[in-house]
Amino acid sequence: MNGSVPDENAGVYTMPPETYRVGTQPTASPRGPAPAPATRMPQPARVRKAWDVALSSVLLVLLAAAATLGSAAAVFLALAGASCGRGGRVCQGAVRDAGVWMALTTPWMVLVLCLAATVALLVARRRGYWVPLLGLLLAAVLWGTGAVLVWAAI
Repeated sequence: MNGSVPDENAGVYTMPPETYRVGTQPTASPRGPAPAPATRMPQPARVRKAWDVALSSVLLVLLAAAATLGSAAAVFLALAGASCGRGGRVCQGAVRDAGVWMALTTPWMVLVLCLAATVALLVARRRGYWVPLLGLLLAAVLWGTGAVLVWAAI
């Protein structure tokens, strides 16, 4: 021995600190260069059309107004059963009540569903104006079905 102190870490493999870092590429690989990651073609960003947002908003407000008017008219449909039992008239109370509740509640259900669907479409940058239009038609058909039930019951 030449009087030198033996190395304390003899036989211990150590790695440089760069290898512990997450998200960095190693400088050299014993297997050769790493293959390049597959690249996707960039998708063009969808453009949100201002007219679609404005028209969807106006149609949703119109749908809310239609739901309010439909509910107010459903209250008057409930008054249609006031003549039941007079003059020997027999009314079907359960059918009348189902028609009134249908005319009263379905416009609001349609409004909530159309509001959610329109917002989802607008956030995804797709056209959403057609949803409130379809909702107006659906609310009118369901309210009319409720009114027919009331009129059939009395």
